[in-house]
Amino acid sequence: MKVALLIHAHTNPEQLARLVSRLRHPHVDIFINVDGKVNIQLFKNVIENVYFLDDRVEVVWGRFSQLQQILNSFNEIADTKVPYSHILFISGLDYPIVPMSEIVEFLYNNPNKSYIDYFKLGDDDWSNLMRKRFEYWFFLPENDIRNNHIIKKILKKVGFKRKYPFPEVYYGSCWFTLSMEAVNYLLDYTGKNPNILDFFKHTGCSDELYIQSVLLNSPLKKDMVKEIYRFFDWGDKGKSPKILTSEDFPQIEVSKAWFARKLDINIDSQLMDMLDKLNAEKQ
Repeated sequence: MKVALLIHAHTNPEQLARLVSRLRHPHVDIFINVDGKVNIQLFKNVIENVYFLDDRVEVVWGRFSQLQQILNSFNEIADTKVPYSHILFISGLDYPIVPMSEIVEFLYNNPNKSYIDYFKLGDDDWSNLMRKRFEYWFFLPENDIRNNHIIKKILKKVGFKRKYPFPEVYYGSCWFTLSMEAVNYLLDYTGKNPNILDFFKHTGCSDELYIQSVLLNSPLKKDMVKEIYRFFDWGDKGKSPKILTSEDFPQIEVSKAWFARKLDINIDSQLMDMLDKLNAEKQ
């Protein structure tokens, strides 16, 4: 059994090189997709024996490019025809809390399960935020009449809302571990339903809606486990989790997470040292 470990990166080549060195395992192939805005050679200069993906896009937070990059990466990995059991998806700012051998063994024992963060749309604050992201058009061309503020007011006044293209709305974090069966289903569905993908091109943060909605409205729902094994700190309630430091280590150590997110070697490299030591003790 082999696992495809996918990393999306956009900064800190040296930190990514350190991360990759901690992820190596005989049953893991590492794939890296570097943001199209960034000079990929800076990463290739310091990281060897990984697969750098070719289908890159310039990613802008909140826009469809985030989802497009994920789908591009999944397609390239699927095209290798290697029978991976899962794609484990992390960012270049994550760092392992447990040895890769522990993760590989876990996935080996759960070959059909996917580990994904998801919530069904309700009436809570997060749901209301997500609802706004798809009920009206986002990111239209400047000359599109629907961008006109008067038109927007009229649409809202008459109660116009875009109809969501799935029976039920699901959303969640874009960091997950999907079985290859789930990945192939997602790619097949995407290829056969370009009109639905077009809907998400004008949706805010579509990467936090599309994949959950495809998989949780599918026959594979029974294999979706609501757990991603990531340690986050959303203490400031911002759009992004805070940068973790060595002060966060006690909480990280007792968590059941596989990865801590997010770390920055330029802010606190000591936390990485502490996690390396913890990994060595568990090995």
